[in-house]
Order: sequence, then C-alpha cells, then structure tokens
Amino acid sequence: MKYIFIICFLPVIFSSPYYHEIEINSDDDCWSSENNNKTIDKNYATLVKFSPKIAYGKDSCSVFITNPWLKNIQNGFGLFLSREMDCASTLTIDCLPNNNLINQVTPAPKQFTCHTSKNKIEMLCNTIRLTYKRNLNSEERKRTTQVQVVALAKEPCDDSDIFFQCQMDYPNSCIDTKLQCNGRSECPSGYDERNCHNAPSDGISITAIILITLALIMLFCILSTVLICCCCRAAFNGIVRRFRSKKGNNTIQKGDITISGEDAGLMKGLTAPATVVEILPQQQYTGPPALIINSTKPIYPRLE
Repeated sequence: MKYIFIICFLPVIFSSPYYHEIEINSDDDCWSSENNNKTIDKNYATLVKFSPKIAYGKDSCSVFITNPWLKNIQNGFGLFLSREMDCASTLTIDCLPNNNLINQVTPAPKQFTCHTSKNKIEMLCNTIRLTYKRNLNSEERKRTTQVQVVALAKEPCDDSDIFFQCQMDYPNSCIDTKLQCNGRSECPSGYDERNCHNAPSDGISITAIILITLALIMLFCILSTVLICCCCRAAFNGIVRRFRSKKGNNTIQKGDITISGEDAGLMKGLTAPATVVEILPQQQYTGPPALIINSTKPIYPRLE
C-alpha cells in the first residue's frame, strides 16, 4: 500500500512550484515562440538542463519562463550556471516582446559562455527566453548545460513567511522563502542553504525521530527473537521429557516376566529370606581331651 502511495504522489512532489526541473534531451523538446502553452509560469525556481546532443538539427533550442509573482511586485529573474559549460555551447537570455516590468525598459540580451560560467545574470522582465546553441565544428568535450532560474520579487523582504533575501547576490530583490534550505542553491553564493542544519529546533528533529524509530524496531526484533528461542527451547524440553518417560515405561514392562518350573524354584531359593542362626553362649567342654597332631611328622594310614 505504501508503494502505491509513493508512486501516486511522486509526480505531485516533483511538480511542486518550489522544486522544478526541465530536461531538454532532444530537438523535439525544444519550444517555439508560437507554442506558448509550454511556458513555465507557476514555478518560483527552475533548473533547466540542456543536453549536448540537441541543437544539431536546428539552429537553436528555446525555453520560456514567466515570473509567477504578482505584477506589482515582480522584479525579473536571477540566473546562474550550476556547473561550468563547455566552450562549444552558448546560452542567450532575452526578454519576450511586451513583457517589460512596470516602468522598465526592455533590457538587452545577455549570454552565458564557457568564459562567463561563473557570472550571474539579472533580467528585468516578467517573461524570459533561454536560447541554447552549439557550434557543430567545435571538438570541445560535451557537457550538459545547467542553468538555475529563480523568480525575483521587489523588496522589502521583511515578511519571512513569504520572502527570503539573497543578500550577497540579489540585494534589491527577494525570493520565495520555501526555496530556503530545500537542498538546492537558488542563490549563486549558496546563501539560502547556509546554517540549515545547525539552527536549534523547537521539537524533535527528523533525524532523531528516524534514529528512535530504528532503535525501537531493532529492540522489537531482539525481543521477538529471544521470545521465539525461549518458546522453542521449552517445547524441545517437553518433547525430551515425554520421550524419556515413555522409554522408562517400556523398560518396566520388559522387566515384568513370568517364570515357571525349575527356574521358578531356583529363583525362589535365591530370593528366599536369609535363615537367622542363633549363636548360643559358650559352654564348658567335658569330653575327652583334644587330639593334638604334630604337623611336622607324617601320618601314615594304619593297615589292618
């Protein structure tokens, strides 16, 4: 039952607006400006992965992302590469037409290359286009290009239940507070993942709960094993006692044999009670004197 639950809810977990990934593995996954129904418009952070196998049959491959914050607090996007890209690839970021922020002009397109992999980019518009290209003539080692896109909101970021600020990266913007300590850096410096496991908690941590649960399971297994061993030993001892008792009864029955005839008389004589001999007191002897025989002289028989 639990596996059915996991299978049913995995798509919900990974489609969460606070943790989203898009993998572009073939040219068929690439989007076009006419196909706006594929625009990412409900995610506060998206990791886009461009495979090095794409953009060979086409000139480019594009992805569109829309800022999900309310229009009056939208402040564009922050982008950075989560890993260094190869020099045969380029990634261009620009704003779609008529998608400027309030009181903002359309910013110029910006580009990631192998020489600017460590840079971060801010685009002040509510919908951006990521365009990936590859140089077919380059022999550079192929790598998957991974770009982290996060939707920005205008400061102040005082409400900690809604906003979190990447102070070192986007000092004039906020990101969604649920992106903090989610196991993936949405701030280029990793500021949102710092001190996530050292902060004191009001209750028992998940790690402690897991350890306690494992200890209880282990204790239950040990007690169950001991109980089973005791029951088996008691049963074995009962079987041994019954076997010995049965063997003793067989021995007694074998010893109960009827004896008749001469053997019975002999057995009766052997088992007759012992005769008591009464020793009379010594009396004075008055008969003839005792014959004394000298053992050193031979005695010859008397012939008549």
